[in-house]
Amino acid sequence: MSKFQKADAGWVAIERHPEFGAEAHQVKFFEVDEGGVAPLVKDADGVFQPGRHTVDVVRATPMDAVRITAMYELLELAGRATTQRQMDSIAEAQALIMRGPGG
Repeated sequence: MSKFQKADAGWVAIERHPEFGAEAHQVKFFEVDEGGVAPLVKDADGVFQPGRHTVDVVRATPMDAVRITAMYELLELAGRATTQRQMDSIAEAQALIMRGPGG
């Protein structure tokens, strides 16, 4: 039997959709059942359901959620990189993301 627990502020589910890339979704509720704990996020119809492409669940500020999502995108790019120049560009992008605005 499932139970639903209201999530504290700041919980975010990071999803990595194979076609659309990484996105961060605010978690409003967690579903707890015999299979474990799953974050519930709103789908396109506004219905709360477990994320199908969730790769991470973190408690983060909005800026940190954006940074984590961007890092998942860079990880995907690194997996497809074939030259040192591409890897260097990814490292530069990572440094820029970590510095943040005005850094």
